[in-house]
Amino acid sequence: MYHIVIPIDEDGTRAATAAQFVTHLGDESGLGADLDDLSVTVVNVFKEFKAIDDGGNVRSEDLYDEDEFPESVESARDRLAEAGVEVDLVRRHGDPGTEIVEYAEEADADTIVIPGRKRSPVSKAVFGSVTQDVILKADRPVTIV
Repeated sequence: MYHIVIPIDEDGTRAATAAQFVTHLGDESGLGADLDDLSVTVVNVFKEFKAIDDGGNVRSEDLYDEDEFPESVESARDRLAEAGVEVDLVRRHGDPGTEIVEYAEEADADTIVIPGRKRSPVSKAVFGSVTQDVILKADRPVTIV
């Protein structure tokens, strides 16, 4: 079984793009993938943060619920399942790039398929990027869609 990890945030368009890419692996694209031999884990990372306001401290741990997935994640799961792909959902808490790479390693995934954002090279260098983080940290193939 070929295992793919797809990190998905709240953006429905990127979620749909990643799911569509995976479901088309078995089409006439010439890639020769059999969807029955694929398993996909959709990973959503609740970004760690700490905020201070007049009411006190708010920490991401206080808001994190490992069973509460954004609509975009559920939509990607449904799209993959309808295509006959075996799919699981995982929610993690922390730094998105680190959590994605650590999960892929723990699960011994064959590849990571990550939907990228449209950003200029300058903004990536200045602000960083989860996609860039995953590419630099991953010890397995990463496909940007």
